[in-house]
Amino acid sequence: MGSSWNCVNQLSKDKVTLMAEPPIPLEPRNDPFHHALSNTSRLVFKRLLHFPMLSSTNAYLKPLAAVGEPEGLIVLADEQTAGSGRLNRVWHSPQGGLYFSSLVRPMSIAASDTPLITLTTGIAVAKVLNTALGLDAKLKWPNDVLLDDRKVGGILVESSFIGSDIEYAVIGIGINANVTASDFPQSLRSSVTSLQEKRNQPIDLPRLFEYLVGQLEFWYLKLRDKGFKAIESHYRRLCTTLGKQVTIDLEEKQVTGLAKGLNADGSLIVQTPEGRQIIRCGDLVSSTTTKEKV
Repeated sequence: MGSSWNCVNQLSKDKVTLMAEPPIPLEPRNDPFHHALSNTSRLVFKRLLHFPMLSSTNAYLKPLAAVGEPEGLIVLADEQTAGSGRLNRVWHSPQGGLYFSSLVRPMSIAASDTPLITLTTGIAVAKVLNTALGLDAKLKWPNDVLLDDRKVGGILVESSFIGSDIEYAVIGIGINANVTASDFPQSLRSSVTSLQEKRNQPIDLPRLFEYLVGQLEFWYLKLRDKGFKAIESHYRRLCTTLGKQVTIDLEEKQVTGLAKGLNADGSLIVQTPEGRQIIRCGDLVSSTTTKEKV
């Protein structure tokens, strides 16, 4: 198994084991999230496991994917005790947020193009926040969802590959919905926000979940069936990284330059004084507006 994208988590079957004592999901009959999922017909996402608490929705779903769970299962938790983001960072997941992971098996997408699933998921999330809630969400390459330059959501896609093919991808989405700055560590409070704070009212989480699943399915099918060109212009319009001077931390060095555009695999094209650099994985630590258009 392998990929040219080192930051896409790769999973080996011999390292994935099922939980010895799995938590018990909520009864579907009385669960508003199950009702939300069944409100409209779905081509992909038709099944839901909803838990009051999990360590991580991605961590719960990955072992199921590894033993053959079909595409389309969603795992949702009201709270995560060990949520994670890119680069093994902690994703703080207090009650009041929306945290779920979705299983896909996109056989038509090459393993090298797996990061496009992250970009596509970002489009889906931003579209929902903007159309359903009247906000102005933007995307920071590759996986952050922003409101007024503060993080309101994040995406973590973890994949398993067989040769050059994707065996499966688990799409994790976390949204700061009905939470406040005080729910987060002091070190994060100046850089995060929530939907409740921006809307000055609580968010209907089952309805938000319904909208997000619908948009995720819509954009995932666009990418799966039509490729990068079907999502490129939409991502460009939402991405605040393009056209800015950026500084990106890599494993062994730091790259600073103008974010000129995207390659067809979702990698970032950065023009530096030393020449053009293709960034497939890194930590975008700063960006400043320039007058140059891309």
